[in-house]
Parts: sequence; structure tokens; C-alpha cells
Amino acid sequence: MKRFVRSTYFALILLVIYVPIGIMVLFSFNSGSSVSNWMGFSTRWYEEFFKNSPFIKSIITSLFVAVVSTMISVVIGVMAAIGLSRLTKRKQSKWMSIANIPLINADIITAVALMVVFLICGLKFGILTLIMAHVSFNVPYVLITVMPRLRKVDKSIVEASYDLGAKTSTVIFKIILPILKPAIIIATIIAFAMSFDDFIISYFTGGAQTNVASFIYSAKRIKPYIFAFGTIMVGIIAAGVIIWNAFLFAQDKKETTKLQIKNGTYKTKEIYKLEKEIQMLKDSLNTGTKRKISFKLSIWFKFYVLKFKLKIANSKNYDKKIAKLEWKRYKLQNTINREKRYGARLKKAIAKQKQLEKQLTKTTDIKKAAKISIQLEKIEEKVTFLAEEVAWLNEQEKEAKEKAASINKKIKQLKKEFKAEIAPSKSTINWYNKKIKYYEEWKIEVEEGKNNFKLRMIVEKLKDIKQINESKINDLASRLDLVATQAFRKVSVTSKINNKISNNPNDKELINLKNEAFVKFETKQNNLIKAKDEKVTHIKLAIAKQKEKYFPTNIDEANFTKGFFARSWKVLLVSLLFLVSFTGLTVAFVMNNIYDLVIGNWGEYIDPSLIKEFEKEYNVKVNYQEYDSNETLYNKLYTFNYDLMVPSDYMVQKLAEEGKLEPLDYSRINAWSEGFGDFKEGINKGKKPSEEFTTKTQSEEEAEEGETLQISDELLDIMYKSKVDYTEPEEYEETSLGTQSIIDYAIPYLWGDLVIAVNPNSMGTSRTSSNPDAANIKWLLETHPETLLRKLKSNEESLWEIVGDNKEYNKDYDYAMNNSELSWRILWDAAAAGKEVVLNEDPKNVYAMAGQILYGTGNLTKQSQIDAATRELATLLSYKKVGLQGDSLIQSAAEGRFDFAVMYNGDLSYANVVYNGEDTLETDEDDDTYSIQPKADEDENKVYFLYGRPNAEVEGVNGEKPTEEGAPTHQTTNIYSDNMVMSKDSTHKDIAYDFINFFIAHAEDISESTGTPTGFVETLHSATAAPEDGEEGTYYRYADMFKPIILQKGSGYNDTWLQPFFNNELDPKLIDAYNTLRAGKN
Repeated sequence: MKRFVRSTYFALILLVIYVPIGIMVLFSFNSGSSVSNWMGFSTRWYEEFFKNSPFIKSIITSLFVAVVSTMISVVIGVMAAIGLSRLTKRKQSKWMSIANIPLINADIITAVALMVVFLICGLKFGILTLIMAHVSFNVPYVLITVMPRLRKVDKSIVEASYDLGAKTSTVIFKIILPILKPAIIIATIIAFAMSFDDFIISYFTGGAQTNVASFIYSAKRIKPYIFAFGTIMVGIIAAGVIIWNAFLFAQDKKETTKLQIKNGTYKTKEIYKLEKEIQMLKDSLNTGTKRKISFKLSIWFKFYVLKFKLKIANSKNYDKKIAKLEWKRYKLQNTINREKRYGARLKKAIAKQKQLEKQLTKTTDIKKAAKISIQLEKIEEKVTFLAEEVAWLNEQEKEAKEKAASINKKIKQLKKEFKAEIAPSKSTINWYNKKIKYYEEWKIEVEEGKNNFKLRMIVEKLKDIKQINESKINDLASRLDLVATQAFRKVSVTSKINNKISNNPNDKELINLKNEAFVKFETKQNNLIKAKDEKVTHIKLAIAKQKEKYFPTNIDEANFTKGFFARSWKVLLVSLLFLVSFTGLTVAFVMNNIYDLVIGNWGEYIDPSLIKEFEKEYNVKVNYQEYDSNETLYNKLYTFNYDLMVPSDYMVQKLAEEGKLEPLDYSRINAWSEGFGDFKEGINKGKKPSEEFTTKTQSEEEAEEGETLQISDELLDIMYKSKVDYTEPEEYEETSLGTQSIIDYAIPYLWGDLVIAVNPNSMGTSRTSSNPDAANIKWLLETHPETLLRKLKSNEESLWEIVGDNKEYNKDYDYAMNNSELSWRILWDAAAAGKEVVLNEDPKNVYAMAGQILYGTGNLTKQSQIDAATRELATLLSYKKVGLQGDSLIQSAAEGRFDFAVMYNGDLSYANVVYNGEDTLETDEDDDTYSIQPKADEDENKVYFLYGRPNAEVEGVNGEKPTEEGAPTHQTTNIYSDNMVMSKDSTHKDIAYDFINFFIAHAEDISESTGTPTGFVETLHSATAAPEDGEEGTYYRYADMFKPIILQKGSGYNDTWLQPFFNNELDPKLIDAYNTLRAGKN
């Protein structure tokens, strides 16, 4: 049972470790973009992996940093270990405690501390700081790995080396390092692994360098090309383990061969088998017989059964069990002997006690008397203990004698009764014999001791079993030989001819045939004997050669005839391979770090192939990095400078007010708006489609880039509300728009609004289900019917109508959200009802929900407002089924794993497209890349998520609505925009403008790959164009969901107070309050 439990436990551990790896390997071959739903076999993601230039660059960076930091760490760690080994144990312990601080300390603390130190030292964050940081946490791993091995080094060997005149360097390189070699190899592997996959410390100290962990963390969604990378890594590691084990197996085999050659047992079985076959051939030749195989199945069945039984019998080994029990018996015997010595020890202890008592009475020295008293107390304790033990043993011995005597009387009585029996029956005789035998064994057990008796009986029984097994083996072997003679019958070579001769003894032709057959047989047998003899000779020569190799007869010649290359070729080969590999890695790293433009962007905000295309078109190198939040970007700017960035609107406002952004010269940008003319005359000249494209300020390359695009006026109106309180130097007056808003610094990249999404069916229901439950629509009809609209499915011309009193769900109707009655409060109600509610984790968005309910705005301007919103959010987050998610929210929605969700409109549109299976991937024949294409309408099982932008009346705090003049009366949503900006410290501004224009030219591709609207009118139209317009946009079925609310004319939406602003005083407090809420989330 214990073995079963251990095996089960081990199997569970293996499952926990290897099942996730197996799933990752499987999904790396998934044809779809889902990381949880299998869509078919494909190697597409391996192609994507090798085409993903930023990811490949991050891998090269990780490898280079890991290799360099590992080499430095191993050198420092081994030197430190050797130095510490020469200190006293007390000093060793102190220094090891100091060295192990990075292991005990939290990574985040170490990372921040290192960042602060590098800032104080004025170091430029980059590859140097990254390697230094990795060395700082790798050295302790080397120390704790090498030190235990170093403590096992025999000091006498080192001392003997010094006595023989060796220098310290010679002792280290010739004695210590070879002994430490296994520990150094393990330390190297550990340090490399820790460095390669480090994230936190690299994130804070890397500067311009992005390693693999940072790249994956900042990715918007986990894509299967990351699984492809993981699978390749698993393959490399597995190959390395196999090669290493093969090397160890070869070494072990070599040592085994040496030992067998030394003992004379090398290939003895093979030689014995060949010699046996030769003898059989000779016997066959001498007797003129050959073996004939029997065709009786019963004989062959017996043969293989006996062979199997013999194999089982030979495999049984009782020696280990016997040895184990003998060891137990030995330990028990020692215990018995120790108990026997208690009497002698007691006599000595009593004698010592008397001696100390005499000394105590005679002494007059107080100190000496105190010392004797202490000794006397100890000896009295010893006497007491021994006396108790001796008394107990005597009592036990007395009881055993009495018991043995009683048993002996019983045996005598039984024998007497048995003798008195007259003509006893067979059963009576058996009964008496059994009883007498039982009592005799009992008597022996009492006299010897129970445990000792049992052990002796078991050992004797096992020896009997071994003897029985040996006799069984002999019996099986003899039976097998007998059956073998039946299976392989010996018959005369000329048996058939002999039968004919017996009938015709004078037939000379038959006699000649017999002689010819025998000669032929003799020739064949002699050839076989010769071949096997040659094989035996060949094996013996090989053995002699191996023996000479391992145990040369001329030792001096063996030691000095080998040249340097013959003795060192392995080391030279490994060194050469490492040097070539490291040189190639260094060249690749250097090439990756020679760039003309540095871009910081959100994860998956651009297709990597577009970066390659830009590099090829403009003959430049781009260092493309990703981040996961505006706050991360802001912190990065302390250690690194980007040429172009894509922060959100409020972060643009913050950076502009700190003077970190370059005002854009829109005359150099292929974008226009009617509103620009109100601020700068002639800024749109030559850019409108009706005008000739002849702007003098643009280069020919920009003109060739394509037509200019119009920025959405509605978006610019929102951006204009984000004012910038910063006065630029006079040199920018001629080129800047001068709006005193973020428009002066930013060109819209992607934008959208925050929506409430409702899964029509209960969470986890498949879209292809034959009986969808519409659970969430039914819940809304029961609890919030005013938030729903409906219209007939069968009548395309029917209009949306208020549900009213029609609270029964009708599958003949389509349902939609009624924005004018929809409140953010519905999330609280859904959570209280046990619904799965998933929220976008951005702090501004989370607080905007509570702010809209209480004040009708997400821009909280007072501490009291933040406190009130915090109380509301604490109630919402207290429900177990309420979750906060980042970019993983898109995947959750795409798989239908939610009831209610708060997310961006573009992300929801993309998730709904994926959920409905409309993300078919088609190959572009021109550039061999993949793009999302809408599926045909053959699939009617489509589920459209309900969505809405709350526009109900403001509730107010404790029911009291805001009374300030101009205060909003209705709830709204958050309109966000991520904008491309240029750093004021950029040294590549011309190339930066080229990239901005390149982005504009490929805005439609970016919108398509990200599933998010861009700020240009043309791309919005392209993404949502219906088939009747001559086009078919990916999101034409989701047009209202995809377009932000302010673009939906006639929606009746109260569109004031939509923009989140930057508040330098309160934003940090809001972030702190949010972190406190999140930390307390169950």
C-alpha cells in the first residue's frame, strides 16, 4: 500500500509538471489564434515565430545577457567560495549570510534598489546595468552550489600538494577545480536558467534592452507563437538532456568495460556462446546428425512456458532480504548485549559514587567541593537509571524463566498423556504432535526473546525458500533440456537416403548420393565452424586491444607518446564550439543594438511584419519595445528615452506638461482635419483629397507614401478638452498648431470607449449549442427590463422597441441594451445575483464606473469623491465572482467565459468576432503573411454580445445628486485615445516623421490586426463597410459596437464629460486607493 501511495504521489507530481508542457506543445500546432480551443493542426505559429523580429531580438538579448552574466557569476562565485573555504567556520557563516541576502530578499526590492543605485551612479541604463544586475543575483546561486562540494575536498590532498612544492595557482587549477567540476557545471546551468527567464529585475534595470520575459509580459494577448518558442525550448532542453545522458552512459559503459577487462569477464558470455555453438557443430559433424525443428505446437508451448518460468525463478533474489533481516538481528543483538552490560556498568557507577562521596567529605576547598558535587549529582542520576534498568531486566528474566518452566511442564504433561494413549488414531497422533511442537516453539521464543526468535525463524525460512528455489531452477532446467530435445530432434543427415538404401542395399547410385550429401554437410559445417572460430579470434583480439588501451604494458610509452592534440582535443573542440557560438551571439546582439529609431508601444499594437517593411523601405533599423501600462512607460522614461511613444490621452497630457514631448509639425504629417485650419492657416493645403498633393514641406518619399487621411473631428473635439498647461519655447511657434491641448503633441493611433458587455447565455455555453439558455437576457428581463430593447428577427424593417411589460423571453426577438436607461449600477446588481462579472483593470476605468454613478464623471477632482468611489467599489469587489483582468479579458470574452464585462469597444468587437468563428486566417500570396478575413454567412449559429454605454441619470451620493452649476445629470462612459507622440530628446526626428506617415499609410492594417478603431475616418469606414456598399469590413456586423458612441449620430447620447484628464495632485492617491482595493480582493 505504501508503495502504491508513493507511486501515485510521484505520478501526480509528474502530471502537474508535464501536463501543462504537453498542452503547450499541442497548442503550438493549433491552426487558430486561440490558446484554449483546438481548431486544427498547422505549423503556422512556427512560421510566425521566426518572422516576429521584436521577439527574436528579445531572445537574442536574453541569451547574450544570460551567457555573459553566467560566465562572470561563475568566476566570481567560485573564487569567492575558494576564498571563504580558507576562513574559520564562524566567519564563513557570517559572509555566507551576507552573500545570501539576494536569495532571501524579494525580487522587486532588489530591482528597485539596483535601479536607484544605478541612477545615483549616473549609469546609462542598458546592457551594462542589465548584466550587472543579473550578476548580483546569480553569484549567490553559484556560492550555495559550489560550497557544499568544496567542503568535501580532502584537506590532506591540498596540504600534500603544497608539501610537494605546488604553487597556489597550481593547487587551484590542478587539484581544487577538477574536484569542483560537477558543482561548477550545475551552478552554470542554474545561473543561466535564472538569468534567461528573469523578469522583474530586468524590467527595472534593462533600459533599452527587452528580454524574453519582459516581451511576453507586455504582450496584449498570449499568442501561440509563444507556445512555439516554448516548444522549441523544450526540444532543445530535451535534446541536451538526452545528449548528456548518452555521454554519461558512454562513460559508465567505458568504466564497466575497464572493470570487466581487469576481472577477465569482458565479453565472456559472447565467447562462451560462440564456443558452445562451435562444439555443437563439431558434435553434429562427428555424429553426422542435424537438428530438426518440431512442428508440434504443444511442445513449443511447453518449451516457452518452461523458459519463462526458469527466467522468473532466476530473477528471484533473496540475498537482499536475508541481509536486511540479518542486519536487524545484529542491531537487536547489540541491544541485548548492551542490556547485559548494565550490571557491570552499575557496579562501576556505584564504586565511582562512593569514591566521590569520600573526596567530598575530605576536601576543604569550596570550589573543588562544588565541582565534586556536580559530578556526584550526575553519577547519582546514572546509578538510578542503571539500577532501574537492571531491576527491570532481572524481573523480565525471572518472568521468562517462570514462563519457560510452566511451558516445559505443559510439554511433559502432553508427552505423558500421549504415551498413555492406547492405540491412538492418526488424527490423535497429529493433534499431539502439533500441540507439542507449538509449545516447544513457544518455549524457545520465551527463552531467546520474542523479536530475536522471530528474526531467526524468518531468516531460516528464507534460506529454505532459497534452497527450494535453487532446486526448482535445477528441476526446470532439466525439464527444459528434455523438452528441447523434443523441439530440436537430432536426425541423420542422410536419413531419407538411408531409408531408401535399406530397401535397396545394392543400389550404388543411392550410396553415391549418400556420400555426396555427407560431404556437402561436412563442408557446410566446417565453414560454419571456421566462421565462428574467426569471430571468437576477432573478439579476443579486440579484448586484447582494449586491455592494452586501458592497462598498457609499457606505462612510460603510454604516458608520453600522445601529442597535445590527442590529449586535449575534447577540450579544444568544446572551447572552439563555445567561442564560435558566443561570437555569433555577440555579433547578432550588436547588430540588433545598432538602430536608427526607438519606438515604445503597447503589446500587439502593430503587426511585426510592418516593422520589417518599414526597415526595408527606409533602410533603417528600429528598436521596437512594448509596455503594458502608461505608468510603466512613465517609469521607463527615467531610465531610457524613446523617439516615438504611444501613451494614452491623460499620459500625453502629463508628459507634455513636464516638457518631455516634441510639438508635432502637422505640415510634415499625412493627416488633416477641418479643425486644424482654425488654429493654423494653410496647414491642410495639398492634403485634402480634392486638392493636388504638392506640399512643399514634404519630401518625395512622403509623397510616395500614399494619400493623406482625415482625422475624426469628433475625436479631435475630445482631445481638445485635454488642455496642456505648458508654454513651449518660441522656436516651436511656427510649426506647432498652438491649440494648448494634447493635439499639439499627439497624432491619434487607436481610440474607443468603455462599454458594458453582456453574454446572452450563461457563462461557458457554446455558441453552437442547440438549446441556448439566454440566461442573462432572462435575468435582465426579470430585474432590469427598462435596460432592454427588442425587435422581431423575421422582419428586417422592424424597429427597436422598449420591452415594457413584455418580460417573458421570446426567442423570435433580438434584444439590445437601452443606453438611456442603462446604469453602471447594473454591475453591482449582477454581482449580487452571483453572475460572473469581469472588469477592465485600468484604475481610471474602475474608478470611472463609481464616479459616473455618484457624480456623472470619471474625472474625480476631490479626495472626498475618491473616498466615496472607493466605498462603492469595495462593495462590488467583495463579491467572489467579480474579477479584474488586463489584456486576458479579451481572451475570456472570446471564449464566452463571462456574464457581464466592462471592456473597450474594439476589444469586445474582436472578441465577438473570434467567439463567432469569424477569424478565418487566409494566406496572402504576395507576401506569405496571414490576415484576418471574415467568414461566409453559412454559419447561422452566431451569438452577438449585448453591449451598451450607460446614459442613465446620476444617482448621487446617498441619493443626493450633484447640485453644482454645470454638473452632469447623466452617466456617461470613458472615451480613451492612445496617441503617437515624439520625445523632445529624440535624435532621429526625421525618421520619426517617416514612421508616423508610414503608420498613417498602414492604419487600416493596424486596425485590422488589433481589432480597434483608428482615429481616421477612412479606416473606420473600411472596417465597418457593409456588403451593399461594395465592401465587406471585418466588423460590419458589429458596426455600432466597433464605433465609439460619439460617432453614432442620432443616438440621443448625452456626450459631455467623456474625457479622462490628468490630475497631478489626485491621480497618485487614486492609484494608491485602487492598489489597496485590489490587494484586499479575495
